[in-house]
Amino acid sequence: GKKEGKNMLYTAYVSRAYERTDTIQTLLKEGAIGDKVTSVQYRLKGMGGARGMDDDNDAVPWRLDARKSGGGLIMDVGCHVIDRIDYLFGPLKDVKGGAKRRCGSRLKLKVAEVEDYVSLSATIGSCEWSVIDSAGASVDCIWDFGYEDEDPTSPMDELIISGPNGSLKMAAMSPSLPIYVLDTNEAVIKTLTFEQPEHTAQRLVQLVTNEISGAKENTAPSRGENALRTSKVLDTVLAGYYDGRDDAFWERPDTWPGRH
Repeated sequence: GKKEGKNMLYTAYVSRAYERTDTIQTLLKEGAIGDKVTSVQYRLKGMGGARGMDDDNDAVPWRLDARKSGGGLIMDVGCHVIDRIDYLFGPLKDVKGGAKRRCGSRLKLKVAEVEDYVSLSATIGSCEWSVIDSAGASVDCIWDFGYEDEDPTSPMDELIISGPNGSLKMAAMSPSLPIYVLDTNEAVIKTLTFEQPEHTAQRLVQLVTNEISGAKENTAPSRGENALRTSKVLDTVLAGYYDGRDDAFWERPDTWPGRH
């Protein structure tokens, strides 16, 4: 597709096109949590479905090789949650956070040099695309990829969207797991279920195809602009670990404060 004589850039933030994401927007428009969003909280303990993490060898998978991925699992797993918050509510502002290498007992994390624990706090900025008033809402996220198996609270994958009249609770790293609607006492008042899509990227690919072919205009929900916003958030919370990310930091691992 073309726009003002320039090539269009489509990015693979597939969860923007999930039926489940559409349902979240519908619930918010219908007032399931009230007339505004007050907070968004996310907790992950686990690998977020990333493949190649349990192989019984000391080879570093590409997802944990900063030369290939740009960091740890946050770059492959956490980026999708950050982008979905952006898509549903607005850009993240006043971003703060940090990263650590805690290793844990997993072989892959021990042999890698990248971070395995990331925290993020921010507020939602104003935008024209959210279906509900979200500006000023707090965002608080933690990704703990190096959790221990004996931890009684793990694994965990929980996204909570709160408003004055209740909240929505769900796993974030899934196209099909249920969405729970909770009242102000955190009692479940409604459960919505979804079928597992045969191909998780199918809906996004179709929307991009529709736009490129001219069948429909402006249908693709993930572009270069949103991907850049997510990358800036990631760079902000990871900058301390890598002593900055404005250069070829992957070529100087001995200088990373987070390794030591």
